[in-house]
Amino acid sequence: MNTLNNIKSLIALAILFAGAQLNAQNTSPEPVSGKTLEKDYINRNLVYPEDDLKQDNSGKVVVSLRVDKEGFGSNYAVKSTFSEAASPIALNLVKTILWVPATCDGIPYECDHEYEIDFNAKSYKRYWKKHERVDVPLEFEADTSNAIFEYRQLNETARPYFADGGNIANHLYNNLRFPVEAKEREIQGTVRLSFIIEKDGSISNIVVINSVGGGCDNEAIRLMQETVWIPAEKNGKYVRSRNMQDITFSIGNHNFQDGNSY
Repeated sequence: MNTLNNIKSLIALAILFAGAQLNAQNTSPEPVSGKTLEKDYINRNLVYPEDDLKQDNSGKVVVSLRVDKEGFGSNYAVKSTFSEAASPIALNLVKTILWVPATCDGIPYECDHEYEIDFNAKSYKRYWKKHERVDVPLEFEADTSNAIFEYRQLNETARPYFADGGNIANHLYNNLRFPVEAKEREIQGTVRLSFIIEKDGSISNIVVINSVGGGCDNEAIRLMQETVWIPAEKNGKYVRSRNMQDITFSIGNHNFQDGNSY
């Protein structure tokens, strides 16, 4: 009997181990910017249906899609919703997300996926009491496709540009807060970010291409999240475009957070 029990225990352990190995070898699609940054992007760009907001009507919208081996989505559909008015809002937001594709043994593969947008009326009201929504003066219609144009594919006069007056370099320099950890450890260098400028001028899909550490990556992301752009234009319509930005953290430069130089 003891032998039989031992065999059963070994079989159970083997099944658990096999399951753990299977999970370790398979991954589901994830936003290229990571879950936390993507949620923040959703919070910044979600527009609550007016009637639902007045009634404090909250709930979730689940969007189904297919993510290909390159990380692009297709076959979008609303699987479930708490409000018909919220459905197209959630659908349009999910369509802007770029993905790290699912993998099996490290090999990307195409699969079906679901993404959930949470509509919480109280949280939404609290968020916009602390933040200010910036309206971008737009002249053209938005392209109805989700095509993303590389910088080189755009005419020089049709490329996106910083909307908040002046120059993006000045904005970054004047608002950069040198991270305490980087200062204490004398970390410096250039963070390079890749991101998409959406058709409404917002920033999405931020990815750190060159990392510095010491809090510099997070500070660079914060700076870019606060920028607003006039989007790229193609054939008389606003389009999505992929962009890069370098943000340098240099010891010895003036620090505008506390007036000191490092």
